[in-house]
Amino acid sequence: MKDKVVLVTGGASGIGLASAEALAASGARVVCADLQQSQDLPQGCEFRRLDVSSEKLTEELVSDVIERYGQIDGLVTSAGISRVGDLEHMSLQDWEQVLQVNLTGTMLSARAVAGPMKRRGQGSIVTIASINGMLGNPNNLAYCTSKGAVIQMVRSLAAELGPSGVRVNSISPGYIHTPMTTMLDELPVGQAFASMHLLKRAGRPQEVGNAVAFLLSDISSFITGVNLPVDGGFSAAKVIAI
Repeated sequence: MKDKVVLVTGGASGIGLASAEALAASGARVVCADLQQSQDLPQGCEFRRLDVSSEKLTEELVSDVIERYGQIDGLVTSAGISRVGDLEHMSLQDWEQVLQVNLTGTMLSARAVAGPMKRRGQGSIVTIASINGMLGNPNNLAYCTSKGAVIQMVRSLAAELGPSGVRVNSISPGYIHTPMTTMLDELPVGQAFASMHLLKRAGRPQEVGNAVAFLLSDISSFITGVNLPVDGGFSAAKVIAI
């Protein structure tokens, strides 16, 4: 990744920050775009404020990155939110907000970088989906729907951008210790969920970040259209939590 320029949305915390750290450690110049600035950005990373649901702000940020660095080699779409709610009781506002950030935000980021990448004949996009986009989950309708749609979007974008040399893949994390899962970490339901992973534990953000760095790098140059579960085996087999 040496001297490659990568934009990471949601890059100020959780999986986005861990991805930025892995990329910077590999020599990339990383722009971490988020609503709130992190105090823990590693060397090689810079912060830019961004609401990914805004087409105008997203396009302006990508233009600024290209103007400053002359190129954009990679995109990681890690910005995401979750709202608990089932079909009958979830508010329409929560449904639309989750889709706007998780799905439309991913599309807008990909669209903003697609043209510059196509013109250079190279580039790599990695979206952060979820095992909840691969499998059903009660009381989490909006999040599951948005992440399932992101996985399908990746397949379509890989088909569309592949002839121009641009690769598009997704990663579906399992239960990862992040600020979004803090409320579960010490509860019995969180411990039971972790034990359903074949490795019998929750994952670390760095373990997802390493997978992101792999898919962005030239080492994975013949991989596109793939959804890679980084889930400790959760999606491979169903086990009873004991």
